Amino acid sequence: MIYTKTGEYAIRAILFLARQPKGTLVMSSDIAEKEDIPSHYLAKILQRMAKFGYVDSYKGRGGGFKITNLAKKSSILEIVERVEGPVINLKCVTGLKECSDEYPCPLHEEWTELRNRIYNLISSRSVQEVAEKYAETLRGGK
Repeated sequence: MIYTKTGEYAIRAILFLARQPKGTLVMSSDIAEKEDIPSHYLAKILQRMAKFGYVDSYKGRGGGFKITNLAKKSSILEIVERVEGPVINLKCVTGLKECSDEYPCPLHEEWTELRNRIYNLISSRSVQEVAEKYAETLRGGK
């Protein structure tokens, strides 16, 4: 596991907001329904994202959430780490208490390589880049 459900939900919500027309406000209940995320859980995640400046929150009739330019420019990794803390699971994939380069488990080398590839991928892609590719995929593009 690289990140928790909280991280997954944060990614899905921010990418949903990034795919909306500029300035569009979306209620958290609509995001929860469309992304199949528990509504109360999502509300807490969106509050955290608002605290860090990744979404703007508007209360009252006609209110909702919209993505900020800061979030669009941020990497997927940055968003997730703000919401849940460090994301890369440094534990041994086999569950050993002591697993290191000096005392490796049977899967240590492969797990380290895979973990580093995932880390590099999510740290090098901005929310906007991923949202654009996602929208392209939804339109049937490559």
